[in-house]
Amino acid sequence: MKKTVIFALALAAILLMIAPADGLAAEKDFPDIQVHWAREYVLALAEKGGISGMPDGKFHPEDTVTLPQFVKIIIGCEYGDIAPFDGGDWASGYLQKALEVGIIDYMDLSNAGAISRYDAARIVAASLIYIYEEEEASDTTAVEIFEDYPSCKSCRSEFDMTVGQCYMKGIITGKPGPIFDGEGNLTRAEASIMIMKMIDPALRTPVEERREQDAES
Repeated sequence: MKKTVIFALALAAILLMIAPADGLAAEKDFPDIQVHWAREYVLALAEKGGISGMPDGKFHPEDTVTLPQFVKIIIGCEYGDIAPFDGGDWASGYLQKALEVGIIDYMDLSNAGAISRYDAARIVAASLIYIYEEEEASDTTAVEIFEDYPSCKSCRSEFDMTVGQCYMKGIITGKPGPIFDGEGNLTRAEASIMIMKMIDPALRTPVEERREQDAES
């Protein structure tokens, strides 16, 4: 009897040693991002409950992220799992919460496809205000460096309030040109970096450094 108890205790100790320290660790480490440049950002989002991977257990970092997926990550990190709304699909509860919070509008509900870089910046800029209660950057003139900076005054105002805010806060970057490429899409890896920089100011790139990098591109 004593030997049985000792064996059981020893076995339990071994199991504790080989078990992951975090019960979700196995689920959070996706096999297709082991050497990916965005791995730490993806795993950080998984820790916060924003992402859980695709049905095949992988993350698919280079796939284009959709608007519902982008919204789900933001809302999931802040509010946790949300059930479908009024019999809708998996994203409906997250989209409804995003509407209530004020980071999307009803026009966004009709877009189940790839999110544009501009719409991603718009949603992040709104999240900074309505979820994280950050003060707006007072000067957004740095975005005028982009060759595709809007020419019309009304368009400039909106660009400054969305892209400008995210750029000045070190959350988004430009592309070679330099251009912003607002109509372009985001990969799931790029979206992960953008959202983690939104959540954690310590991860952001100082605007002076970003301005120098884009000027050289």
